[in-house]
Amino acid sequence: MKKRICVMALATVMLFFASLVVLDVPTTVEAAEMTYSGTVSEKTTSDVLYLSTSGGTVQIKIDGGTEFSNAKFLLPGNSITANCYVGTDEYWHASKLTGNSSAGKVSVDTANKATVKGRIAKGTSEDLLYLVVDNGTMQIKLDGDTDLSGCRFLIVGKTVSVTCARGSDAYMHAMSISDVGGSTGSSSGSSVGTASGNSVTGTVEKGTTSSILFLETSGGTMQFVLDLATDASECRTLIPGQSVTVTFYRGSDAWNHSSKMVNNTAKAASETTLSGDRTTVTGRVTGETKENTLFLDTDGGTMQIRLDASTNFSRCPVLLVDKKVEVVVSHGSDEYLHAVAINAK
Repeated sequence: MKKRICVMALATVMLFFASLVVLDVPTTVEAAEMTYSGTVSEKTTSDVLYLSTSGGTVQIKIDGGTEFSNAKFLLPGNSITANCYVGTDEYWHASKLTGNSSAGKVSVDTANKATVKGRIAKGTSEDLLYLVVDNGTMQIKLDGDTDLSGCRFLIVGKTVSVTCARGSDAYMHAMSISDVGGSTGSSSGSSVGTASGNSVTGTVEKGTTSSILFLETSGGTMQFVLDLATDASECRTLIPGQSVTVTFYRGSDAWNHSSKMVNNTAKAASETTLSGDRTTVTGRVTGETKENTLFLDTDGGTMQIRLDASTNFSRCPVLLVDKKVEVVVSHGSDEYLHAVAINAK
């Protein structure tokens, strides 16, 4: 019995000293780090990156210490890899964002340049900037020589100042883009015209193309140039017989240029919740098409596809009769097929 008590006492003493040794060993707590890869969500703001990954959407804070590596474009759908750490606020913070931004190359007339200030619009990509200014929406090409050192990153809704010039491809090209504060402003410089406030209402005539609008008015048929500065956000269809109001200005080429078009016949359909399934169909636009419904003649028959405010027209600004287009569609909660995006073929 005494022997058993001695053994238990000895074991207790050994356990006590062992615990002292363990407690004496210093412990190191490392900050949690993680790398996420995915695509930029439309919810992304200038402070928080919403990254859609295979495991769900991750919210990652962007702060002054975030390093950008070929990731100036934080635009919906763009692929991004984020190196993250947990901050003292217990949120993920981006230590580095890596992308694959790329752009083309074209000769630009740098001797004649203009500076515009506006808000980046939906549809902007690494190749094309949609900029909402006072007199419409400009489409400005981006290339390898575009100086982006003046802005940390580009995001939909952000206000920026763009110095641009005409390229050999007839497009306006961004020479430099800088961050600015405040509201959108108007363009300046001889290369970019400004709206004079003239407007006229008429009906679209046959012969209208994606670059020239033939409008029958009370004073006769007028022709308007449709170019990169034309705001077609309220007139996505140019179907003969359709009533349209055109705001225009006199360009340096002596032509009337449309700065904005408004469809008086119908408005775009209201937005609805779309399913996650996507299907792509190809066909030709028929004459029954309206601002809120695309009638598409396909090999399997005529499809009716709703057009709403969320439809991406960046690769097909306006719909014309007999124009061949590719449409990404999805079922909406209203039981209709809705156009997610439209591409000219």
